[in-house]
Amino acid sequence: MAITKDEYTIRSLKKIRHKGWEIFVVSRILCLLDDEEIEFVTQQLVRRLDGTRYLTDLFFPQFALHVEVQEPAHDKTLQKDKLREQDIVDVTGHVVQEIKVGGAHKMGEIKKDVDKVVNELRRLKESQVSAGTFEPWDFETRYSPERFIDKGSIAIADNAAFRRQVDALKCFGFTGKGYQKGAWTIPDGNRDNVWFPRLYEHGNWRNELTREGQVIYERALTEEGRNSIQQQISAEKALVDKGVSRSHIVFAKAKDPLGFLLLRYVGTFKMNLAELSNEYIRFDRVRTEEKIRMSAEKKHKDL
Repeated sequence: MAITKDEYTIRSLKKIRHKGWEIFVVSRILCLLDDEEIEFVTQQLVRRLDGTRYLTDLFFPQFALHVEVQEPAHDKTLQKDKLREQDIVDVTGHVVQEIKVGGAHKMGEIKKDVDKVVNELRRLKESQVSAGTFEPWDFETRYSPERFIDKGSIAIADNAAFRRQVDALKCFGFTGKGYQKGAWTIPDGNRDNVWFPRLYEHGNWRNELTREGQVIYERALTEEGRNSIQQQISAEKALVDKGVSRSHIVFAKAKDPLGFLLLRYVGTFKMNLAELSNEYIRFDRVRTEEKIRMSAEKKHKDL
């Protein structure tokens, strides 16, 4: 990512510059908070438990906390497929705090509500610091594989994401300098692979992650795609016949709110061979966390 932290902040605020109340609330929170260790995202696309999607005005990933500026009769629910390429997070277990503005809500009341959010963010940070779990926002290493390699695992709950495929692959033993294909088989004998799908219509495919995040459908739109589906199913069956149950560690391709490529871990899936079709393949999520797998070469160097 070729921008600095200062540029990130300015670009994030410029995205909402035409939204009066929103930019007032967001700017006031960030100015009062005045803490460069706390990460923030403006205009984060989220998915509710019922599958509907909308943009939250401000998101703090370290605390799974969203701030929504609620104006009278203001509906932020997105139409189906709108912003389909943008990075999306599930709000399961997240906290959404609303700040009501306009109408009967006067400036003094709004400022008090902003103060409450700022105080809550400070409290959450202090709690994590005391527990030894707080990870300061390091803009340069936010999407680096080292933080997950050091931890020993990668999880949906960690908001795990990367800018480059090679960085995701390094968590599973890849030692090359670059990789551009859609999937890579981990060379540890398990035949598991790391998969980088676009979870929307693209080329021969219309891939979809279901509302609950539990199932991926890989749908073919062309004859070439349907042939590929049959080849994948045949290959999977051949592995099963050999006693191999392969997992697919999925990093969905998307764009972050500023338009940069993002590869977000959405879980580990297995092909469902009980539901077969010429038109699609179903993959069921089996894990939301994956252990880091280093190559034998890397382990030898570390010893």
